[in-house]
Amino acid sequence: MVRTARFSAEHFIDAAIALVAEGGPGAATLQAIARRVGAPTGSIYHRFASRSAILAAAWNDSYGSLTRLLAPLLRAGRPREAALALLPWSGEDRQRARFLLLHEPVSLFEDTPPPEPLRQEMERLEEEMDAAFRACIAQAVGSGAIREEDLARAKFLIFDAPIAILRPYLLTDSSIPAFAGQMIAELHAGVPLASAGQRAGSTQAA
Repeated sequence: MVRTARFSAEHFIDAAIALVAEGGPGAATLQAIARRVGAPTGSIYHRFASRSAILAAAWNDSYGSLTRLLAPLLRAGRPREAALALLPWSGEDRQRARFLLLHEPVSLFEDTPPPEPLRQEMERLEEEMDAAFRACIAQAVGSGAIREEDLARAKFLIFDAPIAILRPYLLTDSSIPAFAGQMIAELHAGVPLASAGQRAGSTQAA
């Protein structure tokens, strides 16, 4: 009779996400992760080679979730909807939101870099999101070349500014107020996705 593994990789990933969300990267020790799952510490090594491997898998799991949400909206040229989509995602999956949006990868891997396959997956997800941003900007500037200013502007409107609005509520783990969405919508109404000079050049070329 084949024994079914009691603890899956997902159990350890979810535990790592929860611990970092609640107490920061230092809280996610191997012992704490195992204790959270209710598993012997040694059982982790049946799934992961190291603590950095678990944290990298947790990062890829969380960032992958966000990429699957935002990338299609960005590729469709819907930056406002992409920014607003951060609100329900953060409200419905609070631990992943706190894990991902309140911590930089460098804080997770101060001691040991992630294993190469997991690092490559991190880079792939970053490239997928970056390509989606660029596709969104390309629709705003038309045939004109995408400038770094336009990329920075788009990332601010779609990602950085909404996260800054969400951050106080994620830090205190309190409910996200309805006016957060209004603030994001007003920001998009008042600031163009592409710089005026770039858009004017595209218009003249057309």
